[in-house]
Amino acid sequence: MSPDDDDRFGMPPSAFEAALDSHGRDNPVYRVGMYVPTRGEVARLPVDDLRGILIDWMWESPSELIPNNEQIAAVRSILAERPDADDPELQRLIYECDEYLKV
Repeated sequence: MSPDDDDRFGMPPSAFEAALDSHGRDNPVYRVGMYVPTRGEVARLPVDDLRGILIDWMWESPSELIPNNEQIAAVRSILAERPDADDPELQRLIYECDEYLKV
């Protein structure tokens, strides 16, 4: 495990704090997309677990945590390097990253 494994694609702690302040701390409604995966999670989590996390981060995150194209390109690169990259479900997740990058 490298130090990069714990990196959340360069998302600064201040972004999480701002998102909590505006969407979570005192709000009884849970906002999806508040979780940004680590590089290690993208590299190793089962696709079934990872899919919801990534889709929520890309499409449902609060404005403070919206990923930029560089972050999603990095996610895509890690996914493509996984040993199970030929798995149809993982290919579908790579496709979702490609679609995000087109927007």
